Amino acid sequence: MHQPMNRSLLVLMASAMLASCASSPKAPSGSQASAPIAAEPAVEALPNVPLDAATLYNILLGEIAGQRGQVGVAAQTLGKVAQQTRDPRLAERATLAATYARRFEEALVSAKLWVELQPDDPDARESLAGILMELDRPDEALVQFERLIVLETPRSNPEQAYMRVVSVLSRHTQRASALTVMQQLVDQNPKVPAAQFALTHLSVRMGDFPRALQAADTALVLRPGWEEAALFKARILVSLKEMGKAQQFYEEFLAQYPHATTVRLNYARHLIDQRQWSKARSEFTRVLSDMPNDADTIYAIALLSLQTQELDDAEKYLKRTLALRPQHDQARYYLGQVAEQRKDYAEAIRWYSEIGPGENYFEAQTRIGMMKARQGDIPGALAHLRSLSPTTDQQRVQLILSEEQILREARKYEEALAVLNQGLKQLPGDKDLLYARALIAEKLNLIQVVESDLRSVLKKDPKNAHALNALGYTLADRTNRLQEANALLSEALALRPDDAFILDSMGWLQYRMGNNAEAVRYLKRALEVRNDAEIAAHLGEVLWVMGNRREAESVWSRALREAPDNEAVLDAIKKFKQ
Repeated sequence: MHQPMNRSLLVLMASAMLASCASSPKAPSGSQASAPIAAEPAVEALPNVPLDAATLYNILLGEIAGQRGQVGVAAQTLGKVAQQTRDPRLAERATLAATYARRFEEALVSAKLWVELQPDDPDARESLAGILMELDRPDEALVQFERLIVLETPRSNPEQAYMRVVSVLSRHTQRASALTVMQQLVDQNPKVPAAQFALTHLSVRMGDFPRALQAADTALVLRPGWEEAALFKARILVSLKEMGKAQQFYEEFLAQYPHATTVRLNYARHLIDQRQWSKARSEFTRVLSDMPNDADTIYAIALLSLQTQELDDAEKYLKRTLALRPQHDQARYYLGQVAEQRKDYAEAIRWYSEIGPGENYFEAQTRIGMMKARQGDIPGALAHLRSLSPTTDQQRVQLILSEEQILREARKYEEALAVLNQGLKQLPGDKDLLYARALIAEKLNLIQVVESDLRSVLKKDPKNAHALNALGYTLADRTNRLQEANALLSEALALRPDDAFILDSMGWLQYRMGNNAEAVRYLKRALEVRNDAEIAAHLGEVLWVMGNRREAESVWSRALREAPDNEAVLDAIKKFKQ
């Protein structure tokens, strides 16, 4: 949509018209006629019309009307003066004003004049074609589109020409008519890849996905290896939720064109969306062979390595990221995470301490407090957290949760509960604090508090899978309300079918209901997704009760190698082995 005219146009146009009224310079005579003169740039042909008072008045009237939003008056006045002067600039201005005012019959008159005066101006042809489409005269519009494409051909820019056509047609409300015109243009040049690609774009905008896919395939046949067309086809498949077909297309295209880096990058991102971490990492690594110093690719590989627990690679690629981008504090933060997972708390503190003021600073400081606690310095950890000055509610919640976690991990449950109670006085109804208090209340066997807080969370956020899981597990483990627990856990599992903790809860519920074989199936699946000691404790208990004592001992032993002090595993062993 065009904007109203600006005042500076009046001055520019008046001065230009005054210049056009001046007589042309005469050719030199005598001996000077043959003297070489420097070539001057071509000057646009303008009408030799005197800028009299009436003409100037009409230009001024049209401009002021446009400034005041009276585009109808502007269109009518500028259209009149354009016809009188036959100045292409005024014809253009009148066309735009009338189009903006949706006075298409007036716009048509001005646009035709503009095309007559400047027949080789693509903008003029485009405007006239759009007006003809609005007046439901597609056959005439087609002629203008054809000329527009011809004008762009000498510039070796057919893609721009066809996409200009798409831009005009996509604004047309009659979808069938717009697609018909586009298809006619394509049929005139069926071997031009740009034409097929433009048809793909317009078909998507008009909601005709089968035609879009067919045109994309044709474009790729005509121009093999065209990455832009390949990417667009993949996006269409994703839009249609055809994830399997999209992945198959990516793989087939990349097998044929292994150095199509842009396509490979997009495929890697697609794999991340599909949570296929290892495959995504492999694709990013292949991109890196073509772009060895691309910091974004190196950082992506680092994060995927961290996701797949390949800590050595994560550390290597994060350090390479920092070498290329020394100010990349997020890389420092994740290096701290790597050190945490290795239980090298001093190294984690070193990385977190290097993070300067900015987006990651506050969270890094809270992690320093956590690391001090894990080194055994609980008073120092709490003192560090209490020295911080949060500036937002989000930071306040983060600080409270960090303090609560330190106390919980130290099994100081009463103190953790007090911290959360105080936090909820400051921030009543906060979902994260309510959820955390429910977990602490469960440790203290305050089942009414657990249920009350979790139901408060679910009232605010009914699809909160974590709250559904926590409440379902609590009912399964601490009460006989097993059918109610089943409903909650089934809903949680529907929301997050691959969540290890929800699978664990459902397995434990099946055990409590006496469905031991089903319990083992859920618990083994949970342990495959996440190697967690508490899941191992549950699985071992079910296996022991079923008589598979050797397998149960094996599960517990593996868990203790990873977490020798885990309370759940030790309690399970103590419960069944004297």
